[in-house]
Amino acid sequence: MDGCGSVEMSGLHTEVAERVPRRAFRSIWISDLHLGTPRCRARELLDFLDRHEAENLYLVGDIVDGWVTGPAWRWSRAQGAVVGRIALWHRRGVRVVFLPGNHDEISLDLAHALLGPVPVAAHLIHRTADGRRMLVIHGHQFDGSLNPNRWMHLLGAQAYHQALRIDRWYSEGCVRGGRIGARPAAYFKQRLGRAVRYLTDFGDRAVLQSARRHRADGVICGHTHLPQRRGIGPISYINDGDWVKNCTALVEDHDGGLRLLHRDANGGWREFDSPAEEAR
Repeated sequence: MDGCGSVEMSGLHTEVAERVPRRAFRSIWISDLHLGTPRCRARELLDFLDRHEAENLYLVGDIVDGWVTGPAWRWSRAQGAVVGRIALWHRRGVRVVFLPGNHDEISLDLAHALLGPVPVAAHLIHRTADGRRMLVIHGHQFDGSLNPNRWMHLLGAQAYHQALRIDRWYSEGCVRGGRIGARPAAYFKQRLGRAVRYLTDFGDRAVLQSARRHRADGVICGHTHLPQRRGIGPISYINDGDWVKNCTALVEDHDGGLRLLHRDANGGWREFDSPAEEAR
C-alpha cells in the first residue's frame, strides 16, 4: 500500500521554498530514493525537504538507482529539484553525508555528479544529543549469501526490471481483465513475500553482531523499504523506510529523541506508527 499522499509540483524553485515554514531538527536520515526511476516519489520528498531543516542530513543508500540503465532510466523535473535542494543544504553548511547502498555503490561517479562533493562513508557512528552511539549503515551489508540482492545486479538490467514488473503486478491487485481478485492477489503477494524473506537472512543476529562490533547502542539503516523501530536485545533497531512507497524519514529532535515521520493523507508530516513485525 502506498503511504504517500499526492502533492502538487509547487515549490520546485528555491524562492518558493524559502516561503515555506520549516520544522528544525538536529538530524535527518533518508534512504532508498531510487532517483532515476519512475518509482521515486520525488514530489513528496521535495515537499519534505522544503518543510524541514537539520544540522545533519544522512543519505543512507540507494539514493541513485545504478541498476537502471539505458532507456529504462527516468529523470523528472522533481528529481532534479530534489538533487538541487540537497546541494543547497550542503552549501548552507548542513553536514550532508552519503552512505552508498547496493543500488548506488556501483555508480559512485554518477552519485557524485548529482550530489556534488559531499563526504562518502560505508558506515559511521552518529552520537545523539543524549549520548547514544548509533551505527548508520545502508543495510545490504546484513544480507546473507542467499539474499537475491547479493547477485541481482550481476544478472543484468533485464532481470531487475522483470522483478520490478512482477512486484507492480502484485501491488496493483491483479484485477485487470478479471484474472485474479484482490483477495487472492493479496494472499499470493503475502506468500511471495514470506518466501523471499525465507531465502534472505538479513536477520536480527547480523544486526546485533554489527552493533556489538562497533560498540553501538543502536542501528539506523534502510534497504528493506520497511520503516520500523524496535528492540533487538539490548540495542535499538530503526529503519528509516523509503521514498518509493512509504515516504518516511527518521528525525532527531534537539534533545536526542528519534522519530519516524511520514506524509499523511492531508499533506502534513506526522509521526509514523511502525507496523508490528510479521511472525517468521
